Amino acid sequence: MIQHDFSTFLDQYELGVPWEIAAGDSGMNNTTRIVQAGNNRYVLRIYNNHQNKSTVLLEHEVLFGLLEQGNRHFDIPKPVANRAGQTVTEAKDGKLATLCHFIEGKRPSVENISHIKGLGIATAALCKGLNAIRPQGEPIYDPYYKLEQSYEAISIPAMLDIASEAGLLPEFEEQVVCLQQERELLQNDLKSIAELPRQWIHGDLNFSNSVARGDAIVGLLDFEFCTVDVRAMELAVVIVDLIDWADEGQLERIALFCEGFGSELRLTAEEASGITLLLKLRMLDVALHFMTRWREQLDEAAVLQKIVIQAAKIVKWTGSNERHLKALFLELLAGVDRPL
Repeated sequence: MIQHDFSTFLDQYELGVPWEIAAGDSGMNNTTRIVQAGNNRYVLRIYNNHQNKSTVLLEHEVLFGLLEQGNRHFDIPKPVANRAGQTVTEAKDGKLATLCHFIEGKRPSVENISHIKGLGIATAALCKGLNAIRPQGEPIYDPYYKLEQSYEAISIPAMLDIASEAGLLPEFEEQVVCLQQERELLQNDLKSIAELPRQWIHGDLNFSNSVARGDAIVGLLDFEFCTVDVRAMELAVVIVDLIDWADEGQLERIALFCEGFGSELRLTAEEASGITLLLKLRMLDVALHFMTRWREQLDEAAVLQKIVIQAAKIVKWTGSNERHLKALFLELLAGVDRPL
């Protein structure tokens, strides 16, 4: 685990009282700590995956654009300015950090039907909010449909080579080949995916990046990967969570999420019917991302193994249920009746 001197960052803020640190949920890309300063609580995030200030400033530009909208149904992180009036704080070694006001609540549960439907409603509201903002900064991250440009260094044959180097073969050869085949099939669909309606999206919205109080979804977090992409990808990222959580009941949970989303915002029929492709695209992107991380010696082989198994499982399940899923998406998201 990366060690940090938190005072390097926190001493640059005018908190008014002594502060204390408590552990927070940290991801692979950052270190997160809860900061208690008197009666106020904050979240300190230290970026471990880059030292690019413009990336964080774009994230903040998106956040402030949403914060200016007065009709939000959910809270989002509100960055705190340091003594220099900046919302990005830098350590002497170049590490970057931000401090945001804490959003009270807990992580929602995939077992709670109110949370599932509520996250659908919140996702739709976020889509509407993001469609209304006009950040001056250019997107940092490529859209998902530019998969081949993003992972040009990992060809389809190279996927098996990397798996072999990581010791995943022969035990997990079936899963790697499944992903290779799906990537090959998607080549013909990337152009049509790129033609779907595009806008700013969160890009990594899921249950772990949300906050619930009681049965309500009250907060959405971690806008680090926001970019301009096809709008329907916002839903696909959440739906992957619903597929991955258990081995049964996926369709019922997906329907609940779509009911919530569809009650607030309608997609076009082309968007709705394209979500099955986006589910596969999301998992291929995740698998290639972690192959890259393994190549760069950022993760152990066990991490890549887990991702490959998960990605192949979701791709296979989506393919097996594609007809049912398309009908569900068309009905609940685009208002197209299912055929009798």
